[in-house]
Amino acid sequence: MRGVQGLLAIVFVSCWALPAAAGSVRSDKIASQYQKNLSLDACQAMSQAAHFLVEAQQPGSDKDAGWAWEVGKGPVSPNVTGLAALALIDAYQASGQKKYLAAARHYGDALRGQQAQWSRAQLPYKADLEFLMRLSQVSQDQTYAKSARQGFAVWRKRSAQGADEVRRIRQGRRQAPALLGFDVALGIRAAAALGERSYALALADAVLSDIDTWYRLADQPRYSLVSAAAMVQALRKLDAGIYRAAIDRFQADLLRHQGSNGSWMLNETQPSAYAILALADGNPKERAAYLRGLAWLKSTMLRNGSFASFNDHMPEPFVGSVISEVHAEAVSALSQACKAR
Repeated sequence: MRGVQGLLAIVFVSCWALPAAAGSVRSDKIASQYQKNLSLDACQAMSQAAHFLVEAQQPGSDKDAGWAWEVGKGPVSPNVTGLAALALIDAYQASGQKKYLAAARHYGDALRGQQAQWSRAQLPYKADLEFLMRLSQVSQDQTYAKSARQGFAVWRKRSAQGADEVRRIRQGRRQAPALLGFDVALGIRAAAALGERSYALALADAVLSDIDTWYRLADQPRYSLVSAAAMVQALRKLDAGIYRAAIDRFQADLLRHQGSNGSWMLNETQPSAYAILALADGNPKERAAYLRGLAWLKSTMLRNGSFASFNDHMPEPFVGSVISEVHAEAVSALSQACKAR
């Protein structure tokens, strides 16, 4: 999430804003470059966006392959690469396209080359551990799973209990406490993917028991909504029955904060993509919100298949920067929609 607050703080509210609609976008309300997007289904949009993600991967060597924070600018940014690689797994599982798996394996091999550096001072990223486990499953290569378990052992030495890890993350998020839910959700997902259910449950219980200190819709709405949507995904995968009350609360807040054009936070891609992922399997009201959000997201794809950090349907270049993590989250949302068809 590094740097996102500054990159997304400037949001244009213009005459291109969409009217309220149930899963549709009016072509007379958007710049002409987006009109071709209106005829795309989720799988077609996902294919273009996932291809862009593959092309944006910096080849490097087996030890430094990955993605820059902003596409085309700077070195590989290790705190976002796991999320980008997870999006490739999502796209592969939705489409069966081997090029997505090949790019994912290239990054997986890079991670295995970095194992020797994992320590209490340099913990592996949780998205990387979930990615390695999922890569092992889809590739049927157990060496990736072995690396994931070794990474979890390093993580567990630093934070023996789930509550310890929540406290550690809280210290690191002092300047943006509302992102605690997002960070812990990544931990829940990783622990669950590794089969460490008791640790995942402890993470969930610890963060929810102290929810009033970090879930701050009044003064940090953007981060709170990203955390809420990320927590819905993580809790649903972990145990939707046990955490039904929390899931219902978060989903209700996502519904309340959706804009009339289907987006969240005035045309921001990241909270919109996460909300789409969180509402896809809900009740009819949540499903309708999901469809409106999905229609908005598809309509904002840029000419090269990328997604900007914000987009109010102004023509390029009057849109946000293309951030690898944010684009990848849009790919994941489209992949889920494609897989559900």
